[in-house]
Amino acid sequence: MNIKAIALSSLIAATAIIGGTQSAQASECVYGEGYQMCMESIGYNNWNVSLRNNHTTENMTVQCYGKEVDSWKSRGGLSQNEADYMAKYFCSL
Repeated sequence: MNIKAIALSSLIAATAIIGGTQSAQASECVYGEGYQMCMESIGYNNWNVSLRNNHTTENMTVQCYGKEVDSWKSRGGLSQNEADYMAKYFCSL
């Protein structure tokens, strides 16, 4: 399974969590077969998002503007295109 498919399935599974997460709450995580995705609202539409699977680990700070990405910073094993895809999809939820 490629990294986009893993990230996509992780983010789909996390949809319910995002709707209920408040800025004061601790990280919420979703666990699937071979992956873990955690997200934490850090206020003002900013999110810390991490993805860990058998292939890589990625940590991002994503700022959403509505359902669009305003900006993101990333470090980890995803390529620039994969990280951009992950940020865009995350904000679209």
